[in-house]
Amino acid sequence: MPHIITRNADSVEQNWLKQLANGISDPVKLLELLEIDPSPWQHGFEAKTLFAQRVPQSFVDRMEKGNPFDPLLRQVLPLSDEFAVHEGYSTDPLDEQDNQTPGLLHKYHNRVLMIVKGGCAINCRYCFRRHFPYQDNKGSKSVWQTSLEYIQQHPELNEVILSGGDPLMAKDDELKWLIDHIADIPHIKRLRIHSRLPVVIPARITKQLLSILSGT
Repeated sequence: MPHIITRNADSVEQNWLKQLANGISDPVKLLELLEIDPSPWQHGFEAKTLFAQRVPQSFVDRMEKGNPFDPLLRQVLPLSDEFAVHEGYSTDPLDEQDNQTPGLLHKYHNRVLMIVKGGCAINCRYCFRRHFPYQDNKGSKSVWQTSLEYIQQHPELNEVILSGGDPLMAKDDELKWLIDHIADIPHIKRLRIHSRLPVVIPARITKQLLSILSGT
Protein backbone atom coordinates (compact mmCIF):
# COMPACT_ATOMS: atom_id res chain seq x y z
CA MET A 1 0.00 0.00 0.00
CA PRO A 2 1.52 3.35 -0.97
CA HIS A 3 2.44 5.77 1.79
CA ILE A 4 0.46 9.00 1.49
CA ILE A 5 2.21 12.15 2.66
CA THR A 6 -0.25 14.80 3.75
CA ARG A 7 0.47 18.51 3.54
CA ASN A 8 -0.32 20.35 6.75
CA ALA A 9 -0.76 24.11 7.10
CA ASP A 10 2.79 24.60 8.36
CA SER A 11 4.38 22.90 5.36
CA VAL A 12 2.22 24.88 2.92
CA GLU A 13 3.15 28.14 4.61
CA GLN A 14 6.82 27.19 4.58
CA ASN A 15 6.52 26.62 0.81
CA TRP A 16 5.69 30.23 -0.02
CA LEU A 17 8.06 31.56 2.63
CA LYS A 18 10.87 29.52 1.10
CA GLN A 19 10.08 30.91 -2.36
CA LEU A 20 10.10 34.37 -0.84
CA ALA A 21 13.48 33.84 0.80
CA ASN A 22 14.98 32.52 -2.44
CA GLY A 23 14.02 35.55 -4.52
CA ILE A 24 16.57 36.73 -7.09
CA SER A 25 18.32 39.98 -6.16
CA ASP A 26 21.19 40.00 -8.69
CA PRO A 27 20.40 41.44 -12.15
CA VAL A 28 23.20 39.42 -13.77
CA LYS A 29 21.83 36.18 -12.38
CA LEU A 30 18.33 37.12 -13.50
CA LEU A 31 19.42 37.69 -17.11
CA GLU A 32 21.56 34.57 -17.16
CA LEU A 33 18.56 32.51 -16.04
CA LEU A 34 16.71 33.94 -19.02
CA GLU A 35 19.61 33.18 -21.38
CA ILE A 36 20.17 36.89 -22.03
CA ASP A 37 23.65 38.42 -22.29
CA PRO A 38 23.85 40.87 -19.36
CA SER A 39 26.75 42.94 -20.75
CA PRO A 40 24.66 45.42 -22.83
CA TRP A 41 22.55 46.19 -19.76
CA GLN A 42 25.13 46.28 -16.97
CA HIS A 43 25.49 50.07 -16.99
CA GLY A 44 22.00 50.27 -15.55
CA PHE A 45 22.36 47.70 -12.82
CA GLU A 46 23.51 50.35 -10.32
CA ALA A 47 19.86 51.38 -10.18
CA LYS A 48 19.44 48.57 -7.66
CA THR A 49 21.16 50.90 -5.16
CA LEU A 50 18.15 53.19 -5.54
CA PHE A 51 15.67 50.34 -5.14
CA ALA A 52 16.73 46.74 -4.64
CA GLN A 53 15.91 44.08 -7.21
CA ARG A 54 13.61 41.42 -5.81
CA VAL A 55 11.83 38.83 -7.91
CA PRO A 56 10.72 35.26 -7.05
CA GLN A 57 11.60 32.35 -9.30
CA SER A 58 7.92 31.61 -9.93
CA PHE A 59 7.59 35.01 -11.63
CA VAL A 60 10.83 34.54 -13.59
CA ASP A 61 9.40 31.26 -14.92
CA ARG A 62 6.70 33.27 -16.73
CA MET A 63 9.23 35.41 -18.61
CA GLU A 64 10.26 34.74 -22.20
CA LYS A 65 13.80 33.44 -22.44
CA GLY A 66 16.13 35.34 -24.75
CA ASN A 67 13.93 38.45 -24.83
CA PRO A 68 15.42 41.44 -22.97
CA PHE A 69 12.25 43.40 -23.70
CA ASP A 70 9.88 40.86 -22.16
CA PRO A 71 7.26 42.99 -20.35
CA LEU A 72 7.48 40.95 -17.15
CA LEU A 73 11.26 41.29 -17.09
CA ARG A 74 11.05 45.05 -17.65
CA GLN A 75 8.87 45.34 -14.57
CA VAL A 76 11.71 44.20 -12.31
CA LEU A 77 15.08 44.78 -14.04
CA PRO A 78 17.05 47.82 -12.77
CA LEU A 79 17.83 50.20 -15.64
CA SER A 80 19.80 53.44 -16.07
CA ASP A 81 16.57 55.33 -16.85
CA GLU A 82 15.90 55.37 -13.11
CA PHE A 83 18.70 57.91 -12.62
CA ALA A 84 17.02 60.43 -14.91
CA VAL A 85 15.74 63.60 -13.23
CA HIS A 86 12.49 65.06 -14.55
CA GLU A 87 11.18 68.46 -13.56
CA GLY A 88 7.86 68.26 -11.79
CA TYR A 89 8.24 64.63 -10.73
CA SER A 90 7.97 63.75 -7.04
CA THR A 91 9.10 60.89 -4.81
CA ASP A 92 5.71 61.19 -3.10
CA PRO A 93 3.27 61.35 -6.03
CA LEU A 94 0.20 60.53 -3.94
CA ASP A 95 1.12 62.87 -1.07
CA GLU A 96 1.17 60.03 1.47
CA GLN A 97 4.36 60.56 3.45
CA ASP A 98 2.97 63.00 6.02
CA ASN A 99 0.35 60.63 7.39
CA GLN A 100 -0.60 61.57 10.96
CA THR A 101 -1.38 58.05 12.22
CA PRO A 102 1.49 55.55 11.74
CA GLY A 103 0.55 52.82 9.29
CA LEU A 104 -2.70 54.47 8.23
CA LEU A 105 -3.69 56.71 5.31
CA HIS A 106 -7.04 58.51 5.46
CA LYS A 107 -7.37 60.47 2.23
CA TYR A 108 -11.02 59.84 1.39
CA HIS A 109 -14.05 60.45 3.56
CA ASN A 110 -15.33 56.89 3.85
CA ARG A 111 -12.21 54.73 3.54
CA VAL A 112 -8.78 54.24 5.04
CA LEU A 113 -5.73 52.38 3.81
CA MET A 114 -3.65 50.34 6.26
CA ILE A 115 0.05 49.76 5.61
CA VAL A 116 0.04 46.15 6.83
CA LYS A 117 3.60 45.25 5.79
CA GLY A 118 6.33 47.33 4.20
CA GLY A 119 7.92 44.58 2.14
CA CYS A 120 6.85 42.90 -1.09
CA ALA A 121 7.59 39.59 -2.76
CA ILE A 122 8.55 41.52 -5.88
CA ASN A 123 10.00 45.00 -6.31
CA CYS A 124 8.33 46.64 -9.30
CA ARG A 125 10.51 49.35 -10.80
CA TYR A 126 7.45 51.57 -11.27
CA CYS A 127 6.39 51.34 -7.60
CA PHE A 128 4.91 54.66 -6.47
CA ARG A 129 5.72 53.84 -2.81
CA ARG A 130 9.39 52.99 -3.27
CA HIS A 131 10.27 56.12 -1.24
CA PHE A 132 7.57 55.68 1.41
CA PRO A 133 8.98 55.85 5.00
CA TYR A 134 8.15 52.28 5.97
CA GLN A 135 10.53 52.53 8.93
CA ASP A 136 8.04 54.97 10.47
CA ASN A 137 5.05 52.81 9.54
CA LYS A 138 6.15 49.36 10.64
CA GLY A 139 3.67 46.52 10.26
CA SER A 140 3.19 45.16 13.77
CA LYS A 141 0.24 44.42 16.01
CA SER A 142 0.95 47.48 18.14
CA VAL A 143 0.79 49.74 15.06
CA TRP A 144 -2.28 47.88 13.77
CA GLN A 145 -3.95 48.41 17.16
CA THR A 146 -3.44 52.16 16.86
CA SER A 147 -4.98 52.04 13.39
CA LEU A 148 -7.94 50.01 14.65
CA GLU A 149 -8.58 52.54 17.41
CA TYR A 150 -8.59 55.31 14.82
CA ILE A 151 -11.06 53.39 12.65
CA GLN A 152 -13.33 52.75 15.64
CA GLN A 153 -13.36 56.48 16.42
CA HIS A 154 -14.42 57.48 12.88
CA PRO A 155 -17.94 56.18 12.14
CA GLU A 156 -17.93 57.86 8.72
CA LEU A 157 -15.63 55.05 7.56
CA ASN A 158 -17.18 52.01 5.89
CA GLU A 159 -14.23 50.57 3.98
CA VAL A 160 -10.73 49.42 4.93
CA ILE A 161 -8.03 48.70 2.36
CA LEU A 162 -5.15 46.44 3.37
CA SER A 163 -2.06 47.53 1.48
CA GLY A 164 1.66 48.05 1.88
CA GLY A 165 4.15 46.97 0.65
CA ASP A 166 2.05 43.88 0.27
CA PRO A 167 -0.39 42.90 3.03
CA LEU A 168 -0.14 39.21 2.17
CA MET A 169 3.47 39.31 3.35
CA ALA A 170 1.88 38.92 6.77
CA LYS A 171 1.49 35.33 7.91
CA ASP A 172 -1.93 33.72 8.02
CA ASP A 173 -2.28 33.96 11.81
CA GLU A 174 -1.42 37.67 11.69
CA LEU A 175 -3.97 38.29 8.95
CA LYS A 176 -6.63 36.38 10.87
CA TRP A 177 -6.02 38.54 13.94
CA LEU A 178 -6.23 41.74 11.93
CA ILE A 179 -9.24 40.78 9.81
CA ASP A 180 -11.17 39.52 12.85
CA HIS A 181 -10.60 42.84 14.62
CA ILE A 182 -11.68 44.83 11.57
CA ALA A 183 -14.82 42.67 11.25
CA ASP A 184 -15.72 43.55 14.85
CA ILE A 185 -16.05 47.26 13.97
CA PRO A 186 -19.78 47.71 13.19
CA HIS A 187 -19.52 50.56 10.67
CA ILE A 188 -16.96 48.78 8.45
CA LYS A 189 -18.82 47.07 5.60
CA ARG A 190 -16.05 46.35 3.07
CA LEU A 191 -12.50 45.03 3.18
CA ARG A 192 -10.21 45.29 0.14
CA ILE A 193 -6.76 43.78 -0.27
CA HIS A 194 -4.11 45.27 -2.56
CA SER A 195 -1.66 42.46 -3.37
CA ARG A 196 0.50 41.05 -6.14
CA LEU A 197 1.43 37.92 -4.22
CA PRO A 198 -1.27 35.74 -5.81
CA VAL A 199 0.35 36.51 -9.17
CA VAL A 200 4.04 36.34 -8.28
CA ILE A 201 3.92 33.50 -5.71
CA PRO A 202 0.61 31.66 -6.21
CA ALA A 203 1.48 29.30 -3.34
CA ARG A 204 0.74 32.22 -0.99
CA ILE A 205 -2.97 31.47 -1.41
CA THR A 206 -3.15 28.75 1.22
CA LYS A 207 -6.29 26.91 2.28
CA GLN A 208 -5.99 28.63 5.64
CA LEU A 209 -5.90 32.05 3.98
CA LEU A 210 -8.95 31.22 1.86
CA SER A 211 -10.76 30.09 4.99
CA ILE A 212 -9.88 33.36 6.74
CA LEU A 213 -11.06 35.50 3.84
CA SER A 214 -14.29 33.58 3.30
CA GLY A 215 -15.14 33.51 7.00
CA THR A 216 -15.98 37.20 7.41
